[in-house]
Amino acid sequence: MILMYHNVDEKAGFNTVSADNFERQLRFVQQHWQFTDMDTYVRECHHNPHLATVTFDDAYYCLYTFGQGILGELNIPVTVFVPVYHVGSDNCWDEEEPDYQKIDTLSWWAIEQLSRNPLFTFGSHGMTHVSLRYFTKKDTVKDLRDSKEILEEHLQKSVDYYAYPFGQEKDFGCATPELLQEIGFKAAFTTLWKLNNLHENPYRLRRVEIKPTDSMEDFQRYLNPKVDLRFVKQEIKSLLR
Repeated sequence: MILMYHNVDEKAGFNTVSADNFERQLRFVQQHWQFTDMDTYVRECHHNPHLATVTFDDAYYCLYTFGQGILGELNIPVTVFVPVYHVGSDNCWDEEEPDYQKIDTLSWWAIEQLSRNPLFTFGSHGMTHVSLRYFTKKDTVKDLRDSKEILEEHLQKSVDYYAYPFGQEKDFGCATPELLQEIGFKAAFTTLWKLNNLHENPYRLRRVEIKPTDSMEDFQRYLNPKVDLRFVKQEIKSLLR
């Protein structure tokens, strides 16, 4: 299981889970799954349904001020996907969304500091946070390669993972598993819903998105493999795309 968050802060808000709920959710998962780092998850997820790992899309600054403290206390690894062009800026790509609120993204300084923490892994979320469906193959290659190389230059370590902006099937564009592998990514992550990745292509891994409005009762119900209603809704959505 891959938990997918966007932001964590003192209070819940736009794309933001409250710090209290975030901690409660992680403690609940610790009781039933085995948290692991992304390298281990990608290597073993196809034969071990009990593994869990945490991801954050968009690389918001509150990961530095709130997130790392909770993750450190619980000793839980996390992978953060960075939209490279928007480092040290904000979530301008969300401006048309209902109830939009501006959220600051991590600066390069903060990303570099966090990357020294062994619990943190950084991956690419593309250059501009634009759906790949709007890109030609040439532009797709440039976006993927540039984002990887820029991150690696700042972090001085390999960047092995990619998360598709928006992340539904229509957003994959020309980014085939073969192309992602050729550029040097080991795995890629969607926003398609599913509790496990036992039978998924490593470049089409599915996640469990956690929303700010989810109560603990909601959270526990979503994680019940016998009642995976969001997976059913996801499959219907994919068929109607």
